[in-house]
Amino acid sequence: MPFPTSPPLQENGKLLVINFGGIGDEILFLPTLECLRQALPGWKITLMLEPRSKSFVDLTDLVDATMTFDIKKKPLLISDLMDILFSIRNGGFDMVVSSGSSLMVSALLLLSGVPVRIGYKSNALAPIMLSRAVPLHRDVYAATMYHSLAAGLCQMFNRPVPQSAPLPRLKADEASMQNMTEFLKKSGIDNRQDNFVVLLHPGTSRLAQEKGIYKTWPAANWTELVERLLEHKSASGKALKVVLAGGPDDKEIIDEIKERTENLPIISAYGITRNLKELAALIELSDLFVCVDSAPMHVAVGLGKPLVALFGPTDPALLLPDDSRFTYVWDNKNGPRSMFDGKGVNLDTGIVFDAVKEKLSSYS
Repeated sequence: MPFPTSPPLQENGKLLVINFGGIGDEILFLPTLECLRQALPGWKITLMLEPRSKSFVDLTDLVDATMTFDIKKKPLLISDLMDILFSIRNGGFDMVVSSGSSLMVSALLLLSGVPVRIGYKSNALAPIMLSRAVPLHRDVYAATMYHSLAAGLCQMFNRPVPQSAPLPRLKADEASMQNMTEFLKKSGIDNRQDNFVVLLHPGTSRLAQEKGIYKTWPAANWTELVERLLEHKSASGKALKVVLAGGPDDKEIIDEIKERTENLPIISAYGITRNLKELAALIELSDLFVCVDSAPMHVAVGLGKPLVALFGPTDPALLLPDDSRFTYVWDNKNGPRSMFDGKGVNLDTGIVFDAVKEKLSSYS
């Protein structure tokens, strides 16, 4: 027999939101958090996420507190699940919203003792274990998929239901903006009115590679793109500056690109952006961002930064919003791709350069 739907909605309460995944997944979840904040203005929101993604909260004010749980720990022991279960039970939460779709997640939410439990109708027992089980649509932009959870909460408590998910919104950190502004000045970009900055980020997460999901574009292609960009004349007459960025996981491809471009006037920010806040600031200060499907791509979307993203095995319709500021080039010329085909991004440099050039003409 189904459990009671919910007690009356109180003015102040404690909401636990669970969303496991990488930084990109957390950014895609932001419109849901924004809707929850609007629906429950007096509530304290705690976000449970993976340790690897915690830095993303530095770029948003939608979260009051965080809890971390390494869902990808191997082996994941019963004692680990008991620890997180007791942490939830001891948190005194009045409601939990979870993006997890497995039977284990539904069972944990039930055992947690949280009175109101909202999640996906993704397994046969979810409608019994949850107070509200909402449809799971995997074939739409991920932010829209997540947003159905917030819509389910609004329907449950007769709150206005947003018609569509807003775009993720991030805010660059002021101190990091100052640091990156100083870096650009020292690199010769001290007059933004006379310069157009194209920021390249060739890297992707190490975890994706460990899973066998290769989303990289070869260093030789990045080098050729740099050469073409430096030869290109901006329609506005501004000097075009190329900046290369990447994190610790990107050292191998960054080193190869730097070696191939050592005689070219390219600015390297590798090792300068020490955390996500500084990378976000550098993206904010750029005029155009070029990257592969990665967490930095989602950061750029959250900042509203014009970008060209290169896709291989993943589907851009699921990961980028339908917005003219965000352009993609997809390596699907031979038909649908397998996530684990190991082919990376096999795009001709000319096709990518044409997409970048079109963006340059629009924004320079």
